Amino acid sequence: MHMKNTIWTIALGLCLMISMPAMQAQNANKPHKNKEEKEAKINELRKKYFNDKLALTEAEQKAFWPLYDEYRQKEKALRDTFQKKYKSNEIVFMDDKKAEEYLNALVKLHEDQNALYKDYLGKFKKVLPIKKVAMIPTTEKAFKKEMMQKVGHLKKAPKKGQGPPPEE
Repeated sequence: MHMKNTIWTIALGLCLMISMPAMQAQNANKPHKNKEEKEAKINELRKKYFNDKLALTEAEQKAFWPLYDEYRQKEKALRDTFQKKYKSNEIVFMDDKKAEEYLNALVKLHEDQNALYKDYLGKFKKVLPIKKVAMIPTTEKAFKKEMMQKVGHLKKAPKKGQGPPPEE
């Protein structure tokens, strides 16, 4: 009887080990899709926020959004390239030479970001009135602040089934 239980335990363990990679592969797509959905939702909220705060007309929206999306994509590519090479948690373990290289790369990143921003300000001026272009940085900052506040409220809110019981 003991031998039979051992064989079943081993067989069950083997089945689980064989099925684990397949289950992980299925779950690997879900977080990625979830992240894309979140990004799409944030972009939708960003467009609504900017359209409202900058009072963009339909014609301005059609001209501005492709440029702005292109700018954000290029700026993200700059950051991603830097972050692939330099992980923030590795700074503590860098020797002096590597730290100097990191600082020089950081300065270069900021210079590249500023050059990109300057380039796109010129492009934005061609499709929007100057006052609306001048409002873009404060609108970006206000949008980020509002999103961070919403995220903070979500984290503080009790989850379903948690929190105080309903009053009777």
